[in-house]
Amino acid sequence: MKGREYYTIFLTDFRYSNFDVDRLTYRQKGTTFYVDAFYLPSEELCPICESSNPYRFGYRLKTVKHCTNYTWLYIVTCHIQRYKCKKCGATFYEKDTFSNPKECLSKETVLAILERLKLPNETFESVASGLHLSKMEVIEIFDRYIDYRPPATLPEVLSFDEKSVNKKMADSRYLFVIVDFLNNKIYDILYSRHKNVISSYFSKIPIETRKKVKYITIDMWETYRIVAETYFKWAKIAIDSFHVVNLVQNALNRIRLGVMQKFNNGADNPENNHVFYYMLKKYQYILFANFDDLPEGRKYNRKLHSWMDKHQIRKYLLDIDERLEKGYWLFSRYLEFNKTASYETCREELEILIEDFFDSKLPTFIDVAKTLSNWKEYIINSFITIDVGDNRKRRLSNGPIEGINAQIQTIKSNGHGYLNFNRFRNRCVYVINKDVPRKVNK
Repeated sequence: MKGREYYTIFLTDFRYSNFDVDRLTYRQKGTTFYVDAFYLPSEELCPICESSNPYRFGYRLKTVKHCTNYTWLYIVTCHIQRYKCKKCGATFYEKDTFSNPKECLSKETVLAILERLKLPNETFESVASGLHLSKMEVIEIFDRYIDYRPPATLPEVLSFDEKSVNKKMADSRYLFVIVDFLNNKIYDILYSRHKNVISSYFSKIPIETRKKVKYITIDMWETYRIVAETYFKWAKIAIDSFHVVNLVQNALNRIRLGVMQKFNNGADNPENNHVFYYMLKKYQYILFANFDDLPEGRKYNRKLHSWMDKHQIRKYLLDIDERLEKGYWLFSRYLEFNKTASYETCREELEILIEDFFDSKLPTFIDVAKTLSNWKEYIINSFITIDVGDNRKRRLSNGPIEGINAQIQTIKSNGHGYLNFNRFRNRCVYVINKDVPRKVNK
C-alpha cells in the first residue's frame, strides 16, 4: 500500500479526533500503526483566572489504542499540550477529545465495543478479537458503562418466567425473569426463582407503585401464583395458554407411549418393529398438530406399501387403541377451545371440558382435569385481550417472555458460560431492551 493510501486511511479513521493531520506521524508494523499525534491548536483560557494567551509549557504523553475496524490497530501517543498562565501561574492542559479520563482506549473504540455488544451473537471474545483487544479490555469497558437499573415505575402488564443457567453463575439453577408485556422488554432479572428471593424483591417496591400493575402472566409454577397474589392482590393473574395446551398434550402423549410399548418387539430400527409401533412413532405429529394446518396430499408409506393422506393416517392411528382415540378427541377439543373461546364464553366451555376429562376414565386426563380445576380462574383470565396500540389487541400470554428467553439463551450459549451474574444480567438487558442508558465516565 502506498503512502497516499495510508494517508487516506488516517483521514478516515481519525475523522472525529481533532488531530492536526499535518503533524501526525506514524510507522507501520504488520497490521499495527504506531502514531504520534498532536491536537489542532485552539485558544485556551486559564481555568483559574480565565485570562487568555497562556504560554506553552511542554506536553503530557498518553498512549491510547484506537481500533474501530477489523483491519488496523493504532497505538496512538497523544501529545497533550501543557499550558502555564502568565497571570496566576496555574498550569493546565488542553482538552483531550480523543479518549476519556483514566481510559487507554479512544472514545470511538469504546463506542465500537458497546455497539457490537448490542448484538446477541457477539461475545466479549469475538468483539475483542475483531478490534485487536484483549477480552478483559472489552469486559472492563462493558462493566464501566453498562449497569442497568430497572425503572421506578412498574409496567401495567408483567410476565414472570424462569431461565436455566449454570450454577456457577448463581446460587440457583433458574433465574427469575420479569418482562414488560406491552413493550417486549426486560424489567429485571433476579438470580433465583426461589420464593423468598422474589418476595424480598417485590416487598421493597412501594405498594403505590405495585398498584399500577393490572395483569400478570405466569406459567403453572405455584411460587409465582403465591407471590403474585401476595404482592399484587388487585391484579388479574393469567396462566399462559401454551403451558395448558402442553399439559393436555403430554397426557395424550403418555397414552401414545403406553400403547406403543404394547407392540414393541425390541427392534432397533422402527421399520423392523411392529407396524403399530412404527406408525405411532413415525406419525406422532399427526396427533399433536393442529390438524387443519397440516398439508393436504398423500405420502407413500413403505411399511404399509400404500399412499396415505393425513385423514387416512389419523384414522389408522386412532383405530389402534380406543383409549388413544378418546384421548385424541379430548385433546382436539381443548385445542379448539383454546383457539376460539372468548373471555365471555370460556368459563362455561372450560367447565364442560373439565367434566368430560373427569368422565373419560383415562387416568392421565383425570390428572389434567384436577390441574385445570385448580387453575381454572387463571386459565379463564388468559382469554382477556388488552389493547397493545395501533388498534391491535393481544391475548394475555407469556409469548413476549418466551421470545426474550430465546435471546437470553443465545447470549448464554454463545458466551460459553457466564460466571458473573450481574454482568450476564446487564448484557441480556442491554441486548434486548436497546435503550439502556450508558453511564457517563468522568
